Amino acid sequence: MFIRPVYQLLTYYFTLLVFGVCGLEVSLLSLLTGWLPATERTERFFQRLIHRHLALFHRWAGFAGLIHVRYRGFERWPRGGLVLVANHPALIDITCLLARMPEAVCIFKPAIRRNPVLGAAARRAGYLGNDGGLELVRHAAEKVADGHTMVIFPEGTRTPPGTTLLPFKRGFVLIARRAQVPIQLVRITTDSNVLTKGRAWWRLPRLPAHIEVAVGPLIPTNTAVNPTELTAEIEAWFRAPAPEVSGATTCSLNPP
Repeated sequence: MFIRPVYQLLTYYFTLLVFGVCGLEVSLLSLLTGWLPATERTERFFQRLIHRHLALFHRWAGFAGLIHVRYRGFERWPRGGLVLVANHPALIDITCLLARMPEAVCIFKPAIRRNPVLGAAARRAGYLGNDGGLELVRHAAEKVADGHTMVIFPEGTRTPPGTTLLPFKRGFVLIARRAQVPIQLVRITTDSNVLTKGRAWWRLPRLPAHIEVAVGPLIPTNTAVNPTELTAEIEAWFRAPAPEVSGATTCSLNPP
């Protein structure tokens, strides 16, 4: 009984150390190659580099018995550019998604730019700060139209513990419509408080953590529904009980 908590404590802090060291490694490489132009080719290289590091991180975390991630419905992932919309229970959500998708782009908080572990790599990978306003919508739509998957958490921050969901912002609908691509819904659930809002990252969470990343419906955006209504319908889907998911499907949120 005593050995297990000690093992989890030591392994958890070692895993955080590994994550930080790997992040610094990618950021150092990003700084050393800062003289290279910010082309689509270099951005895709760093997107894949981040993807590989996070895939290895989760493989280690699963092997160590700390974090087990189950992906559902990714077998029939749609091809081409799209906007991926997910709920946001914890900081680890983005690592689960990027570990699965080799060339994805995300929108981050401006403070990430100053983060020594994440900042330089995020810039080189072409990730976008959420302080861009209308320019953010334009740049994001351009990347999606070029074939990227744009990962967006419409709540804007992590869902506070005990809260079902924060109100969605409609920017993701504007991006998808401007790029003329569909919106892929992804529901994330967890039984742990690992890296949840209001909890210090250094505090030992409930372990092992089990996370499920489940693909939901693929929502067309070339409809007459206005952005506010479509945002409300998508938010309602996330607030509803989790349905059984067998793969990515195209459907309406309000079928006749």
